[in-house]
Amino acid sequence: MENTEYLEELLRQFNLGKGAAIAEVLERYLERSLQIKFQRILIAQDILKEEFVRLHESFLKILKIYQASDQKLDMGMFTPDQLGKYFFNQGVYAMCKDNLLQASEKFQEAYKINKRNVFLLLYMGIILMVRKNHYAAEKYFGEATKRDPNYDDAWFYSAENYFKAGNFNLAWECYEKTRKLNPAYNDINQRLKETKEAILRKRRGNKKDSLLRRLVQYVRRAFER
Repeated sequence: MENTEYLEELLRQFNLGKGAAIAEVLERYLERSLQIKFQRILIAQDILKEEFVRLHESFLKILKIYQASDQKLDMGMFTPDQLGKYFFNQGVYAMCKDNLLQASEKFQEAYKINKRNVFLLLYMGIILMVRKNHYAAEKYFGEATKRDPNYDDAWFYSAENYFKAGNFNLAWECYEKTRKLNPAYNDINQRLKETKEAILRKRRGNKKDSLLRRLVQYVRRAFER
């Protein structure tokens, strides 16, 4: 397929035709990639993740063809809002490709522009959670639940972070909040069951530890007499 025909095929994905200006391509790409259906945490939504990746890669291919014909994407074309969204999309794409280092860099750039983006806060928290920096992750998840108290993903990932950190009681509260907001949330009942079991195990462990401590103290006092 000739380069011109290939470009036209890519442009059609954004409902654009031959000769579309690069600024128009950028605007249409951001419009498509920020549809409501993509306002989920895509790394847990395989079908949406694949669709987003295809969309982003099509945009990158168009840019490559335009750049080869001396029509380069100038950062001056972006409004601050568009630039923040573009960095955010780059971060999401990197996460979908399991490149956490690049994702973190792009999200940090987006965060400098817009600290109120709930989805951005969640992705940044997830990266920290994966790196087992649960305390730092808690900051971002907590901010996300404050920004949008009715967003089920925010409560779910906050619960995941608490669970991985061993704070099962708070994890239970956040999972329960997720269930109330969205009873059909994927695997939520299983998460609640596992958290309840973890709470019970921890209580039993504390009781055994308490009994052992009392025995040690009793023996120590006996020798001191």
